Amino acid sequence: MSSDSRPIEPDGPEESRVKDFFRARRALWLRGLWMLAFAVFFAIAETVLLLVAVVQFLWMLSTGERNRRLAEFGRGLGRWLHDVALFQSAASEARPFPWGKWGEAAGKDD
Repeated sequence: MSSDSRPIEPDGPEESRVKDFFRARRALWLRGLWMLAFAVFFAIAETVLLLVAVVQFLWMLSTGERNRRLAEFGRGLGRWLHDVALFQSAASEARPFPWGKWGEAAGKDD
């Protein structure tokens, strides 16, 4: 039997502040992991954009016109790269595709 018979408070003000601190830290580390993943995806997307540009140029050389589908894909990829840059710089909390619709700005409300 304990010599202190006071009831134990499950969540006193100090414990609540400590829990909030560790929740915020955990969320920050999780965001850091997302930022690292999106940095890798961004680098891959840059290569894809280069390939789209080369194919589009060759297409225009051979036909004299741009390929509409490649141009639309390039527009969507550019928006996605923009959204990733906003997320990476903490200008937006919205995570880009696949959490948002492809081709729509994920951070448009921020």
